[in-house]
Amino acid sequence: MHLPINPAGMAAPTSHYNHAFYIEPGSAWMTLSGQLGERADGSCPASVIEQSELAWQNVLTVLAEKGLGLTNVVKVTSYIVDEENIDSYVQVHKRVVGEHMPPWTLVIVPALGRPSYKVEVDVTAAGIVDIETADR
Repeated sequence: MHLPINPAGMAAPTSHYNHAFYIEPGSAWMTLSGQLGERADGSCPASVIEQSELAWQNVLTVLAEKGLGLTNVVKVTSYIVDEENIDSYVQVHKRVVGEHMPPWTLVIVPALGRPSYKVEVDVTAAGIVDIETADR
């Protein structure tokens, strides 16, 4: 369990996130590379909504490799190409994270690794991992 931190005396979060999560001692950490809206075959849909959904599916697929899930996500950084794509990404982000609302930074960038990429989601997770079964 992660304890949300939203201190009194400062502005409330402006969107769908908490200012911080306090992580329980003894939690294992997982840092993901930025996940793109790219299919397993390397293709990328043109729609920002579809790319956002795929990026989050890819995040969840990586987390599942060690038995983690969305509730283990403790920090999200979203990179979006062009301001006009913010609303489409945020719609998917809010639906995916639901009430969990990890700390979140949204960055508007001029480009990502390929011209077809419009969304990248960078995640850190923490939780209990079975060390006996973890790959080394």
